[in-house]
Amino acid sequence: MIHREMPSKTEKSTRLKKAVRRVSKVCDALQACYGQPRFGNPQGPIDDLIYIILSNKTLSKAAQNAFLDLKKKFRKWERLATADSKLVREIIAPAGLSVIKTKQIQRSLRKIIADFGKCSLDSLRGLPAEAVERYLVSLDGVSVKVAKCVMMYTMAYDVLPVDTHVHRVAVRLGWTIRKRADQCHDELEAIVPGPRRFAFHVNCIAHGRIVCTPRKPACAECCINKHCEYYRSKK
Repeated sequence: MIHREMPSKTEKSTRLKKAVRRVSKVCDALQACYGQPRFGNPQGPIDDLIYIILSNKTLSKAAQNAFLDLKKKFRKWERLATADSKLVREIIAPAGLSVIKTKQIQRSLRKIIADFGKCSLDSLRGLPAEAVERYLVSLDGVSVKVAKCVMMYTMAYDVLPVDTHVHRVAVRLGWTIRKRADQCHDELEAIVPGPRRFAFHVNCIAHGRIVCTPRKPACAECCINKHCEYYRSKK
């Protein structure tokens, strides 16, 4: 049997410092390249919740148009909560999956009104992140990723939603070996410091759309290729 010595405290400390520096350099490079875009997400929690549900499996422009059409038609979300579902489906049809999305939006709004007496998530502000996430995922159609997006974009929580782009970039960097995006929220939050998570999330989306694509990524043009295990494996 081969006995291997456990790394000393000094070695562990050195490895941790190197990992921290690497993460910092990746975040800096992505920030310099993309500048932290917001991708049209609304500023209010309810608005953003509806927008993100609409954006599921559709183009961002279609989701934005559907959101604006809903806003124009109902003005107050309380009206949308009790509106005729057929009318809602017709309005959001261009965004796709209109039957499912209508149910998710209306059921979520009704639950929020029943729980808080109004169509608002302001009562959640200031609560621990875990409590806010727990409530949001209790809403119809709200996954952990959706909950964290609402919290990050509109409620100033330092959380890290992991979508397909964030997951792909993280896997290629060698930061996770998880097969699915929904499996590595905690893992990546442990790697990326709180104040850097918003920028890392949105910049990974931009990077994943433009450079680090699912097929034939433009590795030679990548601003973080020197930190990327995938790129090194291809050389």
